[in-house]
Amino acid sequence: MQSKELRREISQLRDELRSAVDRVSSRTKCLEDRVESLDTAANDHSDLITTLERDVQQLKKDMKIFSDRSEDLEARSRRCNLRITGIQEKREAGKNPTDFVAKLLQETLGLEKEPLLDICHRTLRERPQEDQPPRAFVVRFHYYREKEATLRKAATATDPTTSHGDRIRVFPDYTQAVAKQRAAFRDVKGMLRGCDGVKYGLWYPSVLRITTADGKRHSFTDPGEAKDFVLRNVAKQSG
Repeated sequence: MQSKELRREISQLRDELRSAVDRVSSRTKCLEDRVESLDTAANDHSDLITTLERDVQQLKKDMKIFSDRSEDLEARSRRCNLRITGIQEKREAGKNPTDFVAKLLQETLGLEKEPLLDICHRTLRERPQEDQPPRAFVVRFHYYREKEATLRKAATATDPTTSHGDRIRVFPDYTQAVAKQRAAFRDVKGMLRGCDGVKYGLWYPSVLRITTADGKRHSFTDPGEAKDFVLRNVAKQSG
């Protein structure tokens, strides 16, 4: 009797154990399916991320190309432009600005004749207060050669002053990007001014060319490299 009871309990225990194993197996299968699903999704996402990264890199290259083209087009559009600073506000009041500036340039710089200007206007920013410097004039010349001749005259003139007493300065009308690149060489140019026998110039768009006392020429597009060169090879010799 006890043996039958024992066998029944053992059989019942086996059934319970089998049921528990089946439940564990079922759960394990569910987990395996979920892991496989997640793995597939992860692979799909990885492929998608790779594709997106490739697309982003291509977009960056395209943007660089478009940005360079835009910069080049803007620079070309300013090829015949000059920027004039120092003319007090309202000097041109009641006059045609183009005629006013053409006559001013001839008289102040000693040009043979008034340059032919296509357009002339103040820079497009808010009119300054009384204690602030006046806005610059942006001038477009009809002839590139006249623009270059005017720029050379301005570069060699000693403290050019208008009949109204305004001290003017004349610069090329560079784009903002080019102006920033050229300004980065300001410190190096200051160092070179005190170096005997050294010639230098800043070429368009922003290339510093240095001719040392021994006649050798060196070109730099990076201000840091130019400064290091001057300190190592030029400043010491001049000192």
